[in-house]
Amino acid sequence: MRKKKIFATVSIFFSLAFLSGQKLSFKDKNFEKAVIENYDTDKNGFIDKNEAQTVSQLFLVKKGISSAEDLIFFPNVKIILLDENSIRNLSLKNMDQLELFSCTQCKISVFKGENLKNLTSLYLDQNILDNIHLKDIPKIDQLTLSLNRLRNIDLSALKNLRRLNLEHNQIQSLDISGNTNLQTLNLGGNKIKDSNIQKGFANVIIFGTE
Repeated sequence: MRKKKIFATVSIFFSLAFLSGQKLSFKDKNFEKAVIENYDTDKNGFIDKNEAQTVSQLFLVKKGISSAEDLIFFPNVKIILLDENSIRNLSLKNMDQLELFSCTQCKISVFKGENLKNLTSLYLDQNILDNIHLKDIPKIDQLTLSLNRLRNIDLSALKNLRRLNLEHNQIQSLDISGNTNLQTLNLGGNKIKDSNIQKGFANVIIFGTE
């Protein structure tokens, strides 16, 4: 009986070791190529689960990436730079360690960010955004959305937001009454009047209003 227990324990150990070293299956081949070039630490030509879990920074600028779905393999990443790729629809969800995300000049039209508990900085400027959904991002401090096509944006859930850049969008009215920590707001190029901004008790320096 004892031998059987030892054999079972050893089998489980080797099974877990095998699974943790298995090759991850990426949807975007350009994404896969880029991470292999930079994060294949054992140089075996692919990324496994253990390697992906040790990555804290992903620098994937101008790599021909068209999907961000493979980010799910990197649960401990804190900084992601995806600038100058081509990602039409982008969704980030349940990335507990993420602190900074940048995807500028990526041709994004729709962005969804949800349950990003440690994200403080989000840069999505120079895209074609006409829709953005932000939910459960309690620590966000810096939000940059300049040079997009936004007509409106709901900021009510971003209680700790301090710096907001909405330059060169199509915004004609804005409610920042719930953003009492907001310090600077840039609205240049939106053709918006100061009277169309609901400020409430927000004590903020505003640039670019008519």
